[in-house]
Amino acid sequence: MRYRLLAMLICAAMCFGLTACGEGEKPEETTSTERAVAVSNQKLKPDSVVISVGKTTVNTSEYRAYYYLMENPYKGLLGNEVWNYSKAGGDGKTLGQEAIEAVLRLIIQVKVICKEAAMQNVALGTDEKEQAAHNAKSVFDSLPDTVKKEYGIELRTMTRIFEENKLAQKMYHIEIGKVNANLAPEQIRAARVQLIYWKADEKNRAQVKKKAEQVRQSLVSSKNNFYSVAKNNTEAAEIETLIGSSDTRPALAKAVTGMKKGDVSNVIGEKDGFYIAYCVQPSSKAIEEEYRNQVILEKQTQAFQKAYGSWSDKFEVKVSKALLAENK
Repeated sequence: MRYRLLAMLICAAMCFGLTACGEGEKPEETTSTERAVAVSNQKLKPDSVVISVGKTTVNTSEYRAYYYLMENPYKGLLGNEVWNYSKAGGDGKTLGQEAIEAVLRLIIQVKVICKEAAMQNVALGTDEKEQAAHNAKSVFDSLPDTVKKEYGIELRTMTRIFEENKLAQKMYHIEIGKVNANLAPEQIRAARVQLIYWKADEKNRAQVKKKAEQVRQSLVSSKNNFYSVAKNNTEAAEIETLIGSSDTRPALAKAVTGMKKGDVSNVIGEKDGFYIAYCVQPSSKAIEEEYRNQVILEKQTQAFQKAYGSWSDKFEVKVSKALLAENK
């Protein structure tokens, strides 16, 4: 969708808590952290400072422009009332409140990355700035006047958002470019499998293994559909996955990479518990290439998260309590 921002993809995996900190509150003293300026905790106006990342500030208008860009793709499908819905068994937050926090995280991450870019003397080239400005104007011109008025969206704000997101993307590619993407053939052997998993610790390990053995025996003797059995037994979030030689579960990786299509493994013990695997697609050039890309992406994501963690430590962050209170 045209409103989706590149930084949403860059930073989707990064999470951190949001702590409101207002005027008059004293953060912990640090020697290497850039102190955040005060934010407004009163009734918010368009120019009220609602987020500060070190000395960089975000006013209400900029925040609302970000919010619109994230909210708009879903609003027409879900309707306005969905933002007041609270998940059963959750922490009491409405979807609207969770959306606010998601936007705040995105903005903070973009500001941190852009501040780090300045410290590293990384900037957009002329062509990049022109492309960002063109995209911003295209989106701005497509918005109804009623939306611009409701959200306080101005072209200069939209242009800054697109430029900063493009710079964040540039920093991302610079950082992941440092990752060694060379993998030996023995590191990319893989197979697509369905898994049944039971978590186990030292106290219940024998009991869990016995249960796993019983389930495997029933699979072999009854010829039941593996997926159906897995669905009713597994404690994993996903049943089907790609597993290869670089997996952190060595016994499982060794077992699945030697399986043929349709094979059901023995019970496989790992530190975190027990597994039974069913081979959907055995190792092949296509599977190994897919796994290679998966491993490289994981390495790149970990590298960027590590880099971002060190960058974010340099800046104190404050968020307006009044903004966090919206949609509660």
